[in-house]
Amino acid sequence: MSAESVSDLKTAKFGIQKTRTSQYVFEYKNVWDPVKKRSKPLYRISVGKVVGGEIVITISDDGRGLDTESILKKARNNGILTKPENEYTEKEIFNLIMLPGFSTNTEVTEYSGRGVGMDVVRKNIEKVGGTISIDSKAGQGTTFTLKIPLTLAIMDGMELAVGGSVFTMPITSIKQSFKFSRDQQLVRDTDGSEMIMLRGECFPLIRLHEIFQIPTEVTELSEGIVMQIENGDQIACIFADELLGEQQVVVKPFPAFLNQYSIKQLGLSGCSILGDGSISLILDANSLLNRNL
Repeated sequence: MSAESVSDLKTAKFGIQKTRTSQYVFEYKNVWDPVKKRSKPLYRISVGKVVGGEIVITISDDGRGLDTESILKKARNNGILTKPENEYTEKEIFNLIMLPGFSTNTEVTEYSGRGVGMDVVRKNIEKVGGTISIDSKAGQGTTFTLKIPLTLAIMDGMELAVGGSVFTMPITSIKQSFKFSRDQQLVRDTDGSEMIMLRGECFPLIRLHEIFQIPTEVTELSEGIVMQIENGDQIACIFADELLGEQQVVVKPFPAFLNQYSIKQLGLSGCSILGDGSISLILDANSLLNRNL
């Protein structure tokens, strides 16, 4: 970690300690206010655990949850919505609170209301190749999940070709890969989403060429390759043109100017320069699986 990052983290830590008993509490007040009083508060922070090649830290509370209507209203007033409100998924609305300058506080004080909280958290986590995701349920509480890679430099990955693009999936996220055949069955759930039946279980199918809008002639499952990926207890299958082989790659973060597009929420965690000088985009199983929910 660079000296600059260490300095930022120390500054953030000092700020938190300084305001812990003052208005910093407001940053979490909207989420942590209990819907009803409990004899024993359920505020909890789980310790980090290793899943695959990442350290996973979850921070949960038993508050009233995030108010999606208030978030959308504030985003509308700030002019930061990029599409019609009815097209935003719940997870996309939650992610709005991590945009620079976003705050639901109606008053600006020394410590709150300026919208310099969650965007700083995300910025520092993404600096080291990590991700942060939010899950919230009205009346039950909110959970922030931080995922930080154990190694920040070299990663074992499996390269996939999709049209004229190359992607790399970390080996630690792969369960198996196979050619689709008559032994497998393609079905659809009640929402019309594609599912692959494997040994009596159904798994969501993610077509990479569709979510990244890449032109390709390989659209039939029998013509390409299917890879089953996992993240914790979540499992899905991704479809690509072909496997190019396993390779160790040097992980590089995306340029800072791409952060405004929330590119990591699209299913990408970084990039790598291959031996021939071309660029491979590194897939993030966690973001892909959550995107497909």
